Amino acid sequence: MSFYSAYGCVLKSALPLPELLVGQGKADIFIEIDHRECIASHEPSPILCASASLNRVHLTWGAVGDLLIEEGHQIIVLPHPDADEDALRLFVLGAGMGVLFHQRGLLVFHASGVVIHDRIVGFIGAKGWGKSTTAAALHQRGHALISDELLVVRFDDRDQPLVMPGSPQMRLWSDALVSTGGDPDTALRVRSGVDKFNVNAANIAVEALPFHSLYLLDAGEEFAIQSLTTSEAFFGVVPHLYGCRFGIQFLNSTDVSRTFQNLSLLLKKITVKRLSRPWSLNQLPAISQRIEQDILHELQ
Repeated sequence: MSFYSAYGCVLKSALPLPELLVGQGKADIFIEIDHRECIASHEPSPILCASASLNRVHLTWGAVGDLLIEEGHQIIVLPHPDADEDALRLFVLGAGMGVLFHQRGLLVFHASGVVIHDRIVGFIGAKGWGKSTTAAALHQRGHALISDELLVVRFDDRDQPLVMPGSPQMRLWSDALVSTGGDPDTALRVRSGVDKFNVNAANIAVEALPFHSLYLLDAGEEFAIQSLTTSEAFFGVVPHLYGCRFGIQFLNSTDVSRTFQNLSLLLKKITVKRLSRPWSLNQLPAISQRIEQDILHELQ
């Protein structure tokens, strides 16, 4: 068992998690390995929800294994006999932690975020639309990373939203890695056979910080930033709630009303904008600069 720190929590894990910082103190998340038979198929498949209730969720990933996430405190890993450890770590740190924090009543987005002027700026969008890449480009310009893949939000006693610091790593596809100065020949793949790499952030946030704005990434012939109405923001953001990846049955079984109440509260506290741009890695420096200017204009 080793201890790690992430999202304001201490994890005690039987599965090595080198992506995370070393943790100290009393653990409040426990990750165990159980070698009983899993239901995961022998063939690769998407991550699926096998069953869900208010206090227990069973996820399965073909050729990797199963996760049992219980009470917002425990993840039991049932490895497939042929699973490699890299895939199991992805499973736990992605879907497993996303569901665990959902069980705790926190808002969890499939998103990336950085610190700009001591506030969190997040990026959401469809798979491959550049969430991690945009965060990496801003990080390269000196902005600390708060989290990649999972953006976990809690509210303080004044109902102000705070984003919790996650893993100090970013996951970048090879072309994005090269565009931000990395080398695929020396970088560590997130798992065997996948052209995506773990990149250690040079500058990370170490405490929860106020959530300021969220950009919904979209395609466009020209660069444009458009403020969204509350209803536009709601329907634009909902698909990127982590629980939504498992469908309406999962949400209904795990207290969807609480999730949407928290989302409605969040949208009263932050700005949500649509960021349209032609997708070219060569445009990343210009896009990053325009985002910085947009945030600075709002704060003045």
